[in-house]
Amino acid sequence: MKNRLQISLFISLLIFLPIVEGHQHNQKKNKSFSSKVECENADIRCAKTVTSAFAPNGDLWRLWSHQEQMYFQISTDKGEHFSIAQQVSIPKEKISARNENRPKIAFDEQKGVYLSWATPRAKKYTADIRFSYSADYGKTFSQPITVNNDNLLTGHSFNEMTVSADGHISIVWLDSRLKYRLQQQGKKTNGSALYLAKARIAQSQKDSSLRTFKFTNQQLANNTCVCCRIAMDADQDNNLAIFWRHIYGDNIREFALLTLNDKLAPPIPKQISNDHWQINGCPHQGGGISIDENNRYHLTWFNQGSKGKGIFYAFSDDKGDSTSYPISIGNLSQQAAHPHLLSNKNIVDIVWLEFNGEIHQLWHQQSVDFGQSFSPAKQIAQANHGADRPFIIKQDDQNFISWQRPKQGHWIKAL
Repeated sequence: MKNRLQISLFISLLIFLPIVEGHQHNQKKNKSFSSKVECENADIRCAKTVTSAFAPNGDLWRLWSHQEQMYFQISTDKGEHFSIAQQVSIPKEKISARNENRPKIAFDEQKGVYLSWATPRAKKYTADIRFSYSADYGKTFSQPITVNNDNLLTGHSFNEMTVSADGHISIVWLDSRLKYRLQQQGKKTNGSALYLAKARIAQSQKDSSLRTFKFTNQQLANNTCVCCRIAMDADQDNNLAIFWRHIYGDNIREFALLTLNDKLAPPIPKQISNDHWQINGCPHQGGGISIDENNRYHLTWFNQGSKGKGIFYAFSDDKGDSTSYPISIGNLSQQAAHPHLLSNKNIVDIVWLEFNGEIHQLWHQQSVDFGQSFSPAKQIAQANHGADRPFIIKQDDQNFISWQRPKQGHWIKAL
């Protein structure tokens, strides 16, 4: 038990190491970087997190926050060069941008740009989910609106967002409204709830204010871990599949999955991991899901349980009713953590971080047979001053790694 506790404490310390900064391929400039002076401006090297995504036209966008504003840059050559940083044209407000909790960006086929983030409120651990939209590819953005509809001073954070080609918006987040109401009644509760908001901006609203625009709110599950990021993807029938860390029994933190359907009531979540991580706290370790063209669900997660420790990968061909035997990913002795994955046709890429006591290392493994087998793991980059979570994004048939590193640069590389 003592060793398990030491490992968990070390992982917790690793999780909260500094996160952030970057531009790429400029060693000379990075060596002379002065955070005290440079970070007075919206230099991406000062960002705690960077969110990257490809637009339908092939442009690569990256988004970060600085002093209660969001900024973006666009690359037309897959990350080799970026435009001058542009400020998102909305009023200043606090923006959560650390570890698992960061702004999100998505696109439709009509040059619509969608932003979602959490804004902290006055009381600790309280926030609202916010949303803004651009109909002109980032030139202007709508006045932000609040997505959660409860008007309570409680937790709403760790948002994830997808937007379909024709503009149907889906946002999920961890929500504490039920916990708040139960506590007001003197009742005990554990964890948060998983909520889903849906909406579509009508053509008549695209060039006008969103003041009357509202999202639906639906609870999907209760007893979720309160601060691990959610993962989401759409299957071949355009049903949303959501993957998150759930609380079972006496603070057993495992991963759960549900795939939405046309029924009004959400399906019962399916437990995916069985590692038996009993911890009265939040691991700050979200999972990853990616669904391929054959509707195979590719899943990755991290646990420190009595039955399973480290990073795992498994796939499911029946929406989580059963999975392949989970395989271990990475070197546990090097604190392998924070996995992310993406499938693209027959290819499955997995990336994660390891820490050797001095530097963070970015590792990669690839399957070319739909996850049946993987090539040997290899280190592909390192960070000398802490590291943000790595993410995989794709453009057509090619996957890219997006990784933010302090004072070294935001790193984009084709896999």
